[in-house]
This record gives sequence, structure tokens and C-alpha cells, in this order.
Amino acid sequence: MSLAEIKPRNIKFALAGEDKRNWFAGNPVATAIMDGASILFPLGETFFIQSVVHFRDRIADPQLQAEITGFQQQEGIHSREHRRYNKAVEAFGGNIAELEGRLQAEIDELERRNASPEYKLALTCAFEHFTAMLADDLLAHPDFMAGADPEFSRIWHWHAIEEAEHKSVAYDVWNVVGPKGLKGYWMRARAMMKATSVFVGQSRYNARALLRARGYGGFRTTVLGVLYFSLIKPGVLRRSLPAYLAYFKPGFHPWQHDNRHLIEKFKSAYEA
Repeated sequence: MSLAEIKPRNIKFALAGEDKRNWFAGNPVATAIMDGASILFPLGETFFIQSVVHFRDRIADPQLQAEITGFQQQEGIHSREHRRYNKAVEAFGGNIAELEGRLQAEIDELERRNASPEYKLALTCAFEHFTAMLADDLLAHPDFMAGADPEFSRIWHWHAIEEAEHKSVAYDVWNVVGPKGLKGYWMRARAMMKATSVFVGQSRYNARALLRARGYGGFRTTVLGVLYFSLIKPGVLRRSLPAYLAYFKPGFHPWQHDNRHLIEKFKSAYEA
């Protein structure tokens, strides 16, 4: 169960209306990486909601039922706000619909292969772990977005807080309805490998496509620049590796890493 209150914050962010090109402290690579990740959220979070809610009638625990509701509400608002975000940044260059289509093709392939509801939930658990560990990294390193446009920084910190709050919901549902023993572990591990391929591959592809569309088409920027940001400085993927590997431990649970202090540190900025 969640150790934090899952509180939906229905906020509309003011991201459009002026040219905020290279909003991430004037860094086109950092901007494109964050924008490329945002492209994944509207479709992704809709998929997460559907995967969890599918099993709602099998959940007897009233606390977990309430947490599913909070999860559904938070993710629904995230999807809405990242659609607005994506529309705002498309003005800087990039075909958002085309890039979203690549993720939709992955979802369509699951349907074509008749993926089980349990496997879709396992994928959701894996993606939720990705968003939770990246959220934790953002909250734990306040210097990460130093110099970024305040409203873009604000939406990313808001999203990070809520991902941390609900990080165990899909996993707790999985523990009730998923396969047990070695079969369950293998499905969970296999889903994480697939989620890793999709999340890292698509977000990197999106970043490179946005950079090219925005006039930064050279190999040094689209390949080396993206790798440098991800693995060297600030090296978000590198420093998140221990949290990533923890997912493969038998008996793993998201709240084995208790980061409520980070949630408390930032959430007051979003209280009405």
C-alpha cells in the first residue's frame, strides 16, 4: 500500500503563448529530451489507467480501492496536461502526432498479439517504476532544472510528486491479481525488459527527431549530446541504475525506497 497520500491536483499550466524555445536553461538537448519524454505520457498514462482499472472488481481492500481512484485521477490529469504541453512545444518544431504514432504502434501490437490483461498490468508496473525512479531523481536533485523556465520546471516537479505518491498502486494490484511464484516473477521481469526498450528507445528517438526539426541535426548533438546528458552529466539514467536494478529483486516493492521526505519538501508549492 502507498505510504503517501495520493492527492490529485487539478492544475492547468501556462506553457503556451510565448516563445519558450530551449526552455531548459537555453540547452536545446536537455529541452528536447524532456519534450521527447512528454510525448509518451498522454497515450502511456491512458494505457496505465486502463490496465489497472481492468482489475478493479477483483480488489477487496478498501484502501487499495481508494488508491486506485487517486491513481486514476492523477494519471488522467497528467495525460491532459501533457497533451497541452505537447501542443505548446510543437510550435518550436517537431511533428508530435507522428511521434505519438510510434508509441501507438507498440500499443496496437499488444492488441494484435492478444496480450493478456496480466501482462499489460506487468508492463504498467514496469513503466510506473521508470517514472517513479526518474521522479525521485528530479526531486532529489533540485539543481537539475536550475535556470529552466519556471512554468516548465513547475509542471515537471508537480508530475514528479504525484508519480512518487502513487508509485505502488499498479504494483499492489499486481500482487493481488498477478501470477504467483516463478511465473509471476518471470512475467514481471520480462515486462520490465520490454518497458526499458520502449521507454528508452522512444524517448531517445523523440529527442533526436525534435532536435532535427528544430535545426540541430548534427551527429554531435542528436547522438552524442543525448548520450552525454543521459549518461554523463547530469547522467539521469546512470545515477538511476541502482533503483532500476532493484526492480529485479524477488520480493521487491516500490516503497522499499521511502522518499516521502522529498514529496513533503515540494508538495506545498501546489497546495490550493
